[in-house]
Amino acid sequence: MTHQPTYNNISQLSTIELVEAMQCMPVGVTIIDRSLKMRFWNDAFCRLLDFPQEIMHAGVTLHELFLFNAKRGDYGPGDPDDQAKERIRLSMMFQPHQFTRTRADGTILDITGRVIHDPAGQAIGFVTIYQDVTREHQHAQHLLAANKELQVAYDDLRLAQISYAAMEEDRRRYYQLAVRDPLTGLFSRYYMEDAVARLIELHERDETTRLALLVFDIDRFKDINDAHGHLGGDTVLRHIALLLKQHSRRADVAVRFGGDEFAVFQSGVGDRECMAFGERFREAVYTTRLDGELSELRLSISVGVAEHRIGESMTDLLSRADAALYAAKRAGRNCVQKAA
Repeated sequence: MTHQPTYNNISQLSTIELVEAMQCMPVGVTIIDRSLKMRFWNDAFCRLLDFPQEIMHAGVTLHELFLFNAKRGDYGPGDPDDQAKERIRLSMMFQPHQFTRTRADGTILDITGRVIHDPAGQAIGFVTIYQDVTREHQHAQHLLAANKELQVAYDDLRLAQISYAAMEEDRRRYYQLAVRDPLTGLFSRYYMEDAVARLIELHERDETTRLALLVFDIDRFKDINDAHGHLGGDTVLRHIALLLKQHSRRADVAVRFGGDEFAVFQSGVGDRECMAFGERFREAVYTTRLDGELSELRLSISVGVAEHRIGESMTDLLSRADAALYAAKRAGRNCVQKAA
């Protein structure tokens, strides 16, 4: 007997509601069935991949799209038929995947695919998310794109094999993708905006609760990327995130803000206690050591701290903390500064 998972506090949505939700998303979304036929795509997908309307007809196959891309040079030099066939071969494996692809026009896309299973556990297709990370790559050299809002579900779109329970399980999984940074496991920026809004509202109602913010980045992180490559840079980011999880409280909202920038929101804490936390964490980073080729690295961070003021928006709070961070940079790095 196949075990069916149970779900709590989930209301069934209509097909129209789910389709409209995915059309509103700023990322491209596709759902492809077992025969590699496109069952759904949103407008953002066509815009990001620059597919003309005439090719996106009902029943279009993944092979048609691969061949179209190959012929216009998206996969680089080579025979278009061979390039399309190789991608179809990989797709037929129905394996989860995440990779970054640079298009011929310079656009950089982060592509994340997850397999859709029927209640018996058989692969019946996959859902893929396409995100334009060109700006992040230009500013941070190697910024994995996982901080786009993905708090949506997808509809079975006439795939009768997918039960309602299986669909809701996949929805839950993709929500986790939306709120967690895939490289570090910290909260994403988009989760931060929702969670911190609630913390600010709590502070506005009760001034005694207090709310402090710590922001930091890794000193000379670009030099680390240049010397050790992006894989080395990723190792450093994961290590810093692990230290942050070890030193922060369960109630803290620890966020990878972008690139090598991080933020920690601490409820019930003022700037004095937050400064003390910042000093402890700065010392932990400075004394830590990595293994292998990175063993000679001496890591340090620059930290800015600000306490929320009644009536202050999250944007203004972040701006003050950011100003304190840059003051720490000007003070010689590897130090903690409090906002004015």
